[in-house]
Amino acid sequence: MKLKIWVIVIFLMSAMAACKKSYLDVSNELAGGLTSTDQIFDNPGYTKRWYANVMSGVPDYSTIIGVGMNGIQNPWTSMTDEVIAGYGDAARYNISAKNSITMGFQRWGTLYPLIRQANIFLEKAKPILATGTDADQLTEAEFKTMKANTLFMRAYYHYLLFEQYGPIPILDRVLAPTDDLDLPRQSVDDVVAFIDKELTNAATLLPQSAITDEQYLANPTKGVALAVKAKLWMYAASPLLNGGYAPALSLVNPDGKKLFPAKDPAKWAKAVNALKEFIDFAEQGNYELYKAYTNGVLDPDKSVYDLFQVYNKEIIWATSKNGFGGMDGDQLDRRSTPRSEPNGLGSTGVLQELVDDFYMKDGLPINNAGFLPASPLYSEAGKSAYNGVNVSNMYINREARFYNTVFFAGRKWHISNKEINFFVGSPNDRSGQYTVSGYMLYKRFNRKVHKTSPGVASVFRPSIVFRLAEFHLLYAEALNEVDPSNALILKYVNLVRERAGIPQLEVLNPSISGNQELQRAAIRRESRVELCTEGQRYFDVRRWMIAENPSGKDKQGGSFYGMNMNGDANTFFQRSVVETRVFETKQYLQPIAYNELEKGKNLVQNPGW
Repeated sequence: MKLKIWVIVIFLMSAMAACKKSYLDVSNELAGGLTSTDQIFDNPGYTKRWYANVMSGVPDYSTIIGVGMNGIQNPWTSMTDEVIAGYGDAARYNISAKNSITMGFQRWGTLYPLIRQANIFLEKAKPILATGTDADQLTEAEFKTMKANTLFMRAYYHYLLFEQYGPIPILDRVLAPTDDLDLPRQSVDDVVAFIDKELTNAATLLPQSAITDEQYLANPTKGVALAVKAKLWMYAASPLLNGGYAPALSLVNPDGKKLFPAKDPAKWAKAVNALKEFIDFAEQGNYELYKAYTNGVLDPDKSVYDLFQVYNKEIIWATSKNGFGGMDGDQLDRRSTPRSEPNGLGSTGVLQELVDDFYMKDGLPINNAGFLPASPLYSEAGKSAYNGVNVSNMYINREARFYNTVFFAGRKWHISNKEINFFVGSPNDRSGQYTVSGYMLYKRFNRKVHKTSPGVASVFRPSIVFRLAEFHLLYAEALNEVDPSNALILKYVNLVRERAGIPQLEVLNPSISGNQELQRAAIRRESRVELCTEGQRYFDVRRWMIAENPSGKDKQGGSFYGMNMNGDANTFFQRSVVETRVFETKQYLQPIAYNELEKGKNLVQNPGW
C-alpha cells in the first residue's frame, strides 16, 4: 500500500510540474480531493515531500547560463545591457525575433502548478500524530511552520508572475471539476491587493527574526514577506503598471474588465509606506549592510567580495540551490575562468556599457552624467601599472565594485598569477568557447575555486534573492517620487556608496540635494552598478519604461559594445560592436505562452504579442 501511495505522489507531482495541457488543467484527483490524495495527507512522509515541492520555486539568480534554463533562474542578465553569457549566435538570449510560441524563460507553466499544489496542501494537510514507537509524525509545530511557509510561497509565486506578465489570474483555492477552469486575468489593482493582503497575513505567521539554524536558512521570515510587499508596491507605483504603458491601457477581458489602471501618483506613497515598514524592521537589528575591515578600517574591496561568499546580515533571503557550478560543470564558475587556466571556458562576457557605468575611485562617472560631472581621473589613452602589469588606462583608478565584477584584459589571474589577454593569438582568443566582449564576469566568483592540482573544484555560496542594499535604493527611489526634499533619499543612497568606498553624492555635487530629476538619475545609476548581474536590471528598465531611451542611455536595443576580439595586441582596445539587438515596445511585458491562450476564451494576451 505504501508503494502504491508513493507512486501516486510521484504521478501527481510530476503531472503538476510538467503541466503539458494548460496551467489550470487539473486531474480529478487533484481537483476533487479523492481518496488517493487524502491518503497522501494521512502520511507524514508524503505530506512533507509534497510540501517540499511547494517550496521548490524559489528563484536561483546565480544561474545565468546553461542548458535548459527557465524563468526562475537568471537569464535576465543576458537579456539586458549587462552580459553576453553565450558564445556564438545560437547561445545568446536575444528576444527580438521571438513570439508567444517561441518565447522562452516563462514562469507561467512553472509557478501555477506550484500554486495549485500549495492550495491543495492548505486545504488538506494537517498534523499527524505517531501511531507507534518508531512511527513518523507531523507535529502541530511542524505543521504550523509548513502552513505559514506555504501561505507565503503562494503569495510570492503570484508576485513573480506579476513581475513578469503584469495582471494575471489569481488562483487562491482548489478548483473542483465542476468549476470553470478558464480563468481570466485580474486587474493590476486586484492582483496587488490580493498579494498585499496575503503577504501581510503571512508576515504575522512567519518567524519574526532571522533564522539561525543552518538547516532552515532558506526558509522565509517576516523580513522576507515585508521585502516582497515593498517590491510589489514599487512595481505597482512605477510607470509600466501605473498608467505609463499606453498600449496596455485599452487591454480588457472578454467581459470588458480593464486590466491596467490609469496613472495614480498616490501609489508612490503606498510604496514609501511599505518600504518604511521593511526598513524599520531591518534597523531593529535584523539586517545591516555587510562591511569588512582591515586593521580596523573599512575595506571596500573585501566588503564587496565577501558579501557574496557567505551568509551574512545583509542577506534577507537566499536559496541553498545555486548555479555556480564549480569547475566540473558548465556554469558560472567555469565560464568565469579563463580558457588558459585548467578546465576554464572563459565565455561569460561583460558588455562595455556596464564597464563604462562603474564609477571612478573618486566617486565620479567616466563621462558627465548630469547629476555628477566627469571624473578627471579617467583616461583611455595608453597604459598604466595595475598589480605589477600594464593595463589599459580605462581600467585604472576605478571603484571597488568594478574590480569585483569585471575581469579585463591584461589583469593577472588570482590563482596562476599569469597575465590574461584575449586578443588574436593569445591563449584566450576566439577558438572554442570564448568571451565575445573581451571581458569576463568576475562577480560572485569564489577565488579559491580552480582546477590547478590539487585544486578546489567547488565552494558553496548562497544564491541571494534579496539583500538590504537593494531596499536602501528602493526606499530612496520611492521617497524621491513623493518628497524630493527628504534628506533620507541621499542618506540611503550614500550608505551603499560608502560601503563601496566612494564619496557621498552631495559632497561631489551640492546642487543634487532636493533635485528630483538629478536624484532619480543617481539612484538608477547606483542600482545599475550595485545590483548588476543579480537579475534585477532587466525588470528595472522595464518598470521605469526607459528601455527605448532615445538618447541611448539605458537602451535595450541597438548596438552593444566590447573590445575588438578580431584585433591583435595593438588593436584589441578598440570599442567594437559585439551584438545588435532589437527592442520593441511589446517587450516591456513578457507574452503569455500561446499554448495557454488556446485553452480557453478568457485569457487575453499582453499588448503587441
